[in-house]
Amino acid sequence: MPTCKRFQQIRSSRRLLPLLSIVFLFFIPLASLAQTHGRATPPVRIRFTTGAISAQVHGRFTPANERVRYVIKASKGDHMVVNIIPVTPGLTMAGTVGFPSGQGDGGPGGIIMNSDLDETGDYVVEVSQHTMGSNYKSGSFILEVVITPASWKG
Repeated sequence: MPTCKRFQQIRSSRRLLPLLSIVFLFFIPLASLAQTHGRATPPVRIRFTTGAISAQVHGRFTPANERVRYVIKASKGDHMVVNIIPVTPGLTMAGTVGFPSGQGDGGPGGIIMNSDLDETGDYVVEVSQHTMGSNYKSGSFILEVVITPASWKG
């Protein structure tokens, strides 16, 4: 009789396995997406002072805001340089630049973009800690953006 009960337990657990797979596939990713989305702060718009071609902003990432986002308007033909400078000693940074079309570029900290622009619109710069370099709970950095207008290329 004990063998029969064990067989029934195995049979019922096999029926539950597909159901549990569905729960893991659909509900857990949605829950983690909701948590990440709930913490996301809107991007900070970077504005240049009149006549300037560069701007610097001081930023900070924290456990509550691990990816700091900025948005900047630029035009097709302009040349953009995006540089991330860590302020916290030993901190390694990473960043991406999202183009108006949804494409992107990026890499480890330092200069993450240095190219002519093919699109006009808002570019989203996302700054985070480089996961292979350091492991701080929070840290400070400077984001420097230089945009040389297309008209200056002569």
